[in-house]
Amino acid sequence: MPPPRPALDASRISARTPFAADRLTSPLKKTYRYLSLVVWTGIGLTGVASSPMAWAYQVELHQAQQALEQGDNQAAYHQLQAIELDYSGTPTFDYWLGIAALRAGEPSHALIALDRAVLRQPNHAGARMERVAALLQLDQRGAAEREIAQLKALAPPPAAQAAIAQFEATLAQRRLAESRPTHQGRFGVDIGYDSNPQRFPNQIAIDPLQPDLRRIVDELLGMGLEPDDPSRFDERVFSRDASTFHQLQGSYQGTFPIDKQSHKQSQWQFSTLGQSQRYSEEAAQEYDLTLAQAKLAYQRTLAPKRVWTLHSNVLQGWSGREQSHLLARYGVGSELQQPLGVDSQLRWQLDIQDNHFSADNNDYTSGRVGAELTTPYQAFRTRLTAQLEHEWANSLRDGGDLLEVQLGGGVDYMLNDKQLLRADLSHRIRTYQEDGFAVYNDFSPTQRRDRLWQAQLSWLWQFGPDWLLMASIDAERRFSSFEFFDTHRYQTQLGLRYLF
Repeated sequence: MPPPRPALDASRISARTPFAADRLTSPLKKTYRYLSLVVWTGIGLTGVASSPMAWAYQVELHQAQQALEQGDNQAAYHQLQAIELDYSGTPTFDYWLGIAALRAGEPSHALIALDRAVLRQPNHAGARMERVAALLQLDQRGAAEREIAQLKALAPPPAAQAAIAQFEATLAQRRLAESRPTHQGRFGVDIGYDSNPQRFPNQIAIDPLQPDLRRIVDELLGMGLEPDDPSRFDERVFSRDASTFHQLQGSYQGTFPIDKQSHKQSQWQFSTLGQSQRYSEEAAQEYDLTLAQAKLAYQRTLAPKRVWTLHSNVLQGWSGREQSHLLARYGVGSELQQPLGVDSQLRWQLDIQDNHFSADNNDYTSGRVGAELTTPYQAFRTRLTAQLEHEWANSLRDGGDLLEVQLGGGVDYMLNDKQLLRADLSHRIRTYQEDGFAVYNDFSPTQRRDRLWQAQLSWLWQFGPDWLLMASIDAERRFSSFEFFDTHRYQTQLGLRYLF
C-alpha cells in the first residue's frame, strides 16, 4: 500500500526536498494540545508565579495563550517571539514559546525554546511532551524515542499515557512504512513556445571559404568551371526560427530498503525517464529530441538529516526528423546531504560523465563538483548553488577542453498548501582552453569565452491528490567573444502531470 501523499510534495515535482515539515495527524494534534494547554500547564507555571519577572509579561503570555486557544497560532508565535530576548530562560515563557512556535510551523525554534525549559526544569513533563512532537516533525526519531523514555519515567497521568502511546504508534507506523518498497510514477503532457530552438543569433552569414580561396572559386565559376555541387561554396546564413512544440514525458522511481531492522539506514533506488519533444515548424524540426534515461542509486542514512548517495546512470538521445542517434552518456556520481545550522541543508555533489555523440569530434568526458545550500523560512525557501565543471574533449573538438563555473540562486514561495511559486537565476562562465572557431572569426583562431544568464519563473498547482498543473517561462542570454554565439532565447511552457 503506498504511503499517503502530502498536499504538495516537492520530491515528486523535481526530486528536491519537501516544501514543509511533516505534520502530525489531527487526533494526535488534539490530544497533545489538550495536554499542553490544560493538563500540565500548572507544572511550569508554579515556578514562575513567584518570580519578579512574571508580572512583566503575564499580559503578553495570557494574550498568547488565548490566541492559541482560538487557533491563531501565528499571532501567538509572533507575540512571544518579540519578547524572547527579555524572557528566554524562564521555563514558563520558553514552554509557551515552544508551543506557539510548534503550532506556527517552526519546529526548530520550538525545540530550542523547549530545550531551555527542560534545562531549567528537567521534570517539566509538558515541555518534554512538546519536545516529542517537535522532534517528530523534524524527523529525529531516535531523539524522540529517548524523550518518550524520559516521559515514562515521570509517571504521567492516564491522559498523558494515551498521548505517549499515540506518539509510539506514529513512530512504529513510520518505521513500518519505510521498511516497505515504495513506487512512484508520473506521466506528463506539455505544450509550449520556443523563440530560438536552434540557439542561433538573429541572422548572420558565414563564408565557408577563406578570402584567398573565395577569389579562386569566384574566378573558376566566372570561367564556366562549375563543381558538382556549387552550393556548398555559398555563404551559409544562420537565423533563428521560433516554433511551438509539444512534449510527452513519463517516469518511474522505486525505493527498496535493504535492512528492514535499521530504520531506513540503507536502500536501493531505481528510476527511469522517457521524454519526447516535437516542434511544429519545419525549420525547427531538426531539433526534435527523444531521451531515455535509467538511474540506479545506493542510499545510506548516516545520521538524522545526513544522507550519502552513490549513483550511476545511462542516457540515450535521438534527434531530428528521422530521430537518428545523437548521444550516449554514461555517468557515476556521489552526493552527501547534511544539516547546516538549525534548519539549513547542504548538499555536496561529485559527478563524472562520458559523452559519445554521433559526430566523434564532439565527444568529451566531464567532471563536476558542486554544492547547494537550502534554507527554509516561514513562508519561503531559498537555494544557493555553486558548481565547477571541466570537460576533457576529443582532440578533434574545436576549442579543446572547457572549464565552466556556475553560480545561482532560487526562491520557493508557498502561496498556500497547494500552490507554489519558484524563481531561479543562474550565471555561467564557459571558457574553452584552446584557440579555435576560426571559421566564425574571419579565419583567425582564438580563445572562446561565453557568459550565460538564465532565469526561470514557475507556478505549480496540485489541484488534486494525483494531478499537478505547471506553468513556466524561461529566458536565456548568452554573451560570447564570438559574435556568432551571441544569442537570446525565451520559452514558455504549460504542463499537466498525473502522479501515481
